[in-house]
Amino acid sequence: MNWIHFLLWVAGIYCLYYLVIILLDLTGSQKAGSLKPATNELTFSESIMPHEAEKLLENDHPKSAVKAPSEMIASGGVLLKDVFILARKEVIDITRQVSF
Repeated sequence: MNWIHFLLWVAGIYCLYYLVIILLDLTGSQKAGSLKPATNELTFSESIMPHEAEKLLENDHPKSAVKAPSEMIASGGVLLKDVFILARKEVIDITRQVSF
């Protein structure tokens, strides 16, 4: 037996193996198709409303202590001190990747 005969035997065995697997899969799929679809389906839905950071910060700071809004706050950012307050209240929700 030379290399060509050996490789032909190996290729033939693999083709026969995969043919048997495909035929078993085709015969098994007919049995699964005869089953009834599940009628009882359990689903969960929750309406979660995000907290607004500005309202939470207003509750902590009196109106007279609020400084004029800077450009950072006007763009949706918060001061570093307020980040720690929000973290203690567990209201920070990260929706995008943070780059450093």
